Amino acid sequence: MSSLPQKRMPITRITLLIMLGLLLVSGFFLVITKEQTPTKTASYPNPAAIDKPGKETYTASQLKNPERNVRIAELSLNQAELKLASASVKEYGGDKTADFEERLKKAQAEHESLKNKRLKTAPKEDMIIENPDSEFAVTTYYREAGFLAAYGPNFDQYSSSDIIRIWGQPDDILTNSEKIQKNLTLEFDDQNNPVSYEAKVLREQWQQGKLTWREVRAFIAFVQDNSYAGYTKQFVYEKQGKPNVYFTDDQVGYVTPIVRYVSFTRLPEKYPRAGLGKYPDDFPENYGSDGLYHEK
Repeated sequence: MSSLPQKRMPITRITLLIMLGLLLVSGFFLVITKEQTPTKTASYPNPAAIDKPGKETYTASQLKNPERNVRIAELSLNQAELKLASASVKEYGGDKTADFEERLKKAQAEHESLKNKRLKTAPKEDMIIENPDSEFAVTTYYREAGFLAAYGPNFDQYSSSDIIRIWGQPDDILTNSEKIQKNLTLEFDDQNNPVSYEAKVLREQWQQGKLTWREVRAFIAFVQDNSYAGYTKQFVYEKQGKPNVYFTDDQVGYVTPIVRYVSFTRLPEKYPRAGLGKYPDDFPENYGSDGLYHEK
């Protein structure tokens, strides 16, 4: 993948020029392999091309699949996605227009409710929260043939001094970009056991029921994109069992998603199999209809 803009999350509307490779080891999705480099034009969710303030225009390819657009709007509850879905339904809704409009009405109400309840302060002293001033979106993932959308939390309101105040001194501080890039990868040994901290954490958070499968897939996409983002500094907290923190110009760019320490907008699984790939090939053996890991 190519480098991303400085503000990387939420990731939005990535044309799927990626082939998602799948290895199932203990029911965990391990790697993403890239076939070509995806393009990305916006650092925040904004699928519309804006001609003038308040006026969004969309291409036919953006509008022609109202079912997908409505579903992504329901999953992400992002305002830009809601606007796109509304325009898509108006143009291509056909005999399903009334049903689509009702779904979007409910999604818009849910968007307003969750946005108003968005945390302004951390629930615990040793936690960080997504930036309450960043564009609102639920952490989610959706993939269809030729298309990928992923949204995740933005923690760029925090500086390195903020992180030290909250989590204390790190085990190590890295400034070598090559080492940082290597650390921000999903690395496994010949037996497909996780080697890198990011891989270990994602597997553990999934197997412990802390993250849904859709959230895991979203963070895998973020790690793959962010490994090429050119971070300038990393705080390593691995010995302390806390999230690693990756910085650009002293501003937090990515944080290992350990939910004990990070808070972000989440929702229960709405569409257990939709937009998560081919069933059962892209699903772990322990996947449940609630999107969580279940022992069998």
